[in-house]
Amino acid sequence: MFFRNPVLINNGVFQIRALGARVTVLVEGGDVLLVDAGLRGSSGMIVWGLEAFGLSVGQVRRVVVTHAHPDHTGGLGELVAGRKIAVAVHQKEADIIEGKASAPNPLQNALLATMARPILTRLMGDPVAVDNHLEDGDTLPFGTEVRVIHLPGHTPGSIALYLPERRLLITGDALQYKLGWRLSPPAAGVTQRPREAVRSLERLLDLDFDTICFSHFPPMRDEPRKALRTLVQRHAA
Repeated sequence: MFFRNPVLINNGVFQIRALGARVTVLVEGGDVLLVDAGLRGSSGMIVWGLEAFGLSVGQVRRVVVTHAHPDHTGGLGELVAGRKIAVAVHQKEADIIEGKASAPNPLQNALLATMARPILTRLMGDPVAVDNHLEDGDTLPFGTEVRVIHLPGHTPGSIALYLPERRLLITGDALQYKLGWRLSPPAAGVTQRPREAVRSLERLLDLDFDTICFSHFPPMRDEPRKALRTLVQRHAA
């Protein structure tokens, strides 16, 4: 398997290229927090990425899931199996991660959803116990403040993480950064409620950040707050 080098975002923050998504890594005082886990089969890439920065999977204390799509949760079971790693997810999607509820098909086109169903079933990871049922405004136990921002729309339990001391925003799939490096809402084809997803972004406007980390795109450092305000105003017009 070809492993890409992890990318340093800023001090104590980097991203690992897992299968299907980027895994954001937060490091503080020797403890490690992961954001998402990629598709099934990603654990080796994550372990390798940690070791490339002189870390070990034994330092991982918690994995936070931004939402219950297979490219974010598929690798979760194999990553935490046999290890003392807590799992945190918004309370609206905890039952999906624990296998108590079926994961909704992320594809909104009915024909594509039907065709992809057998593949998606295999991509979903094994059920995992959830230790932290998150809600909006929660602060995760970590060396620096990591605040939960609920952004329903892409999925009912989609969340972002805000690190005020590092002026960093981790948005999962709540935002895209493409099409000529332009900030845009989540992809409509895999978003349950596109209008609600855009409205949710208004909750980020008062936060102070200078970097946004995404799950599928390089980080944005060029006036991200201004770009976010422009996006929200454009869709409100």
